[in-house]
Parts: sequence; structure tokens; C-alpha cells
Amino acid sequence: MITFLRIMLTGAYKNIVRVLAKGDRATSIDMRNKILTLSVPPTPTVLDEMCIGCAGCYNVCPTDAITMVKLEKPVEIIEGYTKDQVPRIDLLKCIFCLNCHDTCPIYSVFGEAAPIHARDVGMPRMTLAEVLKKPIRAPPETIEALRELIPVESISLIKGEKK
Repeated sequence: MITFLRIMLTGAYKNIVRVLAKGDRATSIDMRNKILTLSVPPTPTVLDEMCIGCAGCYNVCPTDAITMVKLEKPVEIIEGYTKDQVPRIDLLKCIFCLNCHDTCPIYSVFGEAAPIHARDVGMPRMTLAEVLKKPIRAPPETIEALRELIPVESISLIKGEKK
């Protein structure tokens, strides 16, 4: 009984010191104030500057959590291709299947982290121009199979050939 009482008093003392002295905070005062005022910024789920605006993520989303938003000013990504829309994720509808990330051409074709991710996109390692200059990850036989489906001028774009 004495041991139990000693443990209880020791725990109560440590908790009182912890609460009053605030010595072992896991979050900063600034973050606590943001939490209390509901002003914590959401983590970015889309990097607009890295997105090519293809709407692949929109097309594969099983819950329609992704919408495509028109850009005020279209952006020319490469000669002959202009981006006029970017995706937005409604995290209340999202089931975090990551189909959007896995289908994105930046990831699936070029092997870089996709500019869309339901949890957090992080910071890009390369610019979009640098990514588009990388060789694609498709084997030559896949590119040859695409010749039957895609116009010849698009194949030269995919292979990185000059016109």
C-alpha cells in the first residue's frame, strides 16, 4: 500500500510540475496559438508549377475528390503544349488511394515524385523543365507499340526528338 501511495504521489508531483512549468512541450507556442485559433495552414497537396494539367488524376479518382480548376493565365509548358488547368483535392472526399499520384505522368513516365499527393507533396527536387528533359522510363517496345495509337509528331515529343 505504501509503494502504491508513493507511486501515486510521485506521478501527481511530476504531472503538476509538467503542467505548471510546461517543461516538456512537444509543440511550440506559435503552433499552439495557430491550433487554438484554427489557423494552421493545410499541407500542400498539389504543386501547380510542377503539374502539366493533363487531368489524369481527375480521371482516375474513384471518389471524384479531384476537380480541375482553370488557370487565370494559361502556361506554355513546352512548345505546342499549354497548361490551362490544375487539380485540387477535396480531402473530405479523398480515400487516400494515391491513384492520383501513381497515374501522374511526372511519376509514371519520368520517375519523379508526382506534383499531386493527398497527404503532402513535399518540395520538388527538379523544375518541370528539367523533368521533361529526362528520358522516359518506358522500354523501347512500349514506345513502338504507342506508334500505332499516337500521332507521329507526339511520338517525337515523347522520345525527346527535335522537329
